[in-house]
Amino acid sequence: MIEQVKGTQNLYLNDSDKYLFIRNSFFQVFNESGYSYLQTPHIEYSELFEKSIGENSEIVSKQMYQFNDKGGRSLVLRPEGTSSIVRYHSQYQKDLTNKYSYFGQMFRYENPQKNRYREFTQGGIEIVGNLDTFSDFQIINDSINFLTKLGLNFTLEINTIGSIEDRNKYSKELYLYLKKNEHELSEESKEKLEVNTLRILDSNNPKDIPVINNAPEISNYINKDSLSKYDLLKSTMNENGLQYKENTKLVRGLDYYNDLTFEFIDQEGLVLGGGGRYDKLAEILNIGKFNGVGVAFGIERIMNNINISKHTPKTYVIGANLMKVTKYCKLLDNNEIPYFKPPRLSKVNTQFKNAKSLNVKYIINTDEDTIKDLELNTTVDFDIGVLIDN
Repeated sequence: MIEQVKGTQNLYLNDSDKYLFIRNSFFQVFNESGYSYLQTPHIEYSELFEKSIGENSEIVSKQMYQFNDKGGRSLVLRPEGTSSIVRYHSQYQKDLTNKYSYFGQMFRYENPQKNRYREFTQGGIEIVGNLDTFSDFQIINDSINFLTKLGLNFTLEINTIGSIEDRNKYSKELYLYLKKNEHELSEESKEKLEVNTLRILDSNNPKDIPVINNAPEISNYINKDSLSKYDLLKSTMNENGLQYKENTKLVRGLDYYNDLTFEFIDQEGLVLGGGGRYDKLAEILNIGKFNGVGVAFGIERIMNNINISKHTPKTYVIGANLMKVTKYCKLLDNNEIPYFKPPRLSKVNTQFKNAKSLNVKYIINTDEDTIKDLELNTTVDFDIGVLIDN
């Protein structure tokens, strides 16, 4: 038997309902906010991510799906979305300032666990070109609008990590501190110490927490211009009632970030999405000089946090008589009432069981011309007004 590939997923019924609700909400919110959808290839040249994310990063060194094609070119399945957006902007839109959105599959060879897959969905928005503090503000504000539309409870955490030079200086000081306390770190953090020191600050391992809490603060290494930009952003957020928490340990692990970093955290402490500024990414890739700010959302994480029942049809139509079933279906269609119907007219008892399994509120029995309210356990004569009012 050919089995499903490890680390992948099939979405069906409630899972697919959640996925489509999130995707539709994503495009509604961000299209209305002026972001243009950009679909980039699943396959990119390896060099794109080796330069942008960093050759020593865990993603590049351990997690990328990398291969040579028949022409000997080194290619990868894209592990994240931002680098492809920047590559596109440099090739086709370099002299403009654009707002992009993307939504699609990414690939990383990780250890599969709850809501973490080797093939996963990432949705994101980016503003690329000549930017200012308003660019940072709207990325955060529009993200809040999206997560709020989904009905999620979350906390926004923000920080500034200064310039690339500030970040590199801090990374060296952090390395010296962690090296001195290496014996107190977890084995996983010890492995990161030599290749991606900053990622240790993201650790949730209880053994690492005391060491991280006593680590040097990046705020002590940030230049005045970066601090001024950060203060202006916070003042703008305060003026507009945006709630946030400052987290001075929030640096994010990708090499291309500078200045603003932020994350949206769920009630279990898991990251729903995150992002920041990347003003030097185009230069790192040697494809131009322009700024960028963006955010990426983990769709599987979000799926785990939403209750889809209130967004799916509440009504199921059953019956054995073809003409009567189709008559009721057309009536519901004309009144724009969402509903389920059986794939075929099997036994009515079977249809009834299928309806109950979908957790609907109402079952219309077309044979009897009745509506059954499963929550109240009552049955009344059919009245379209009952469905319209609810």
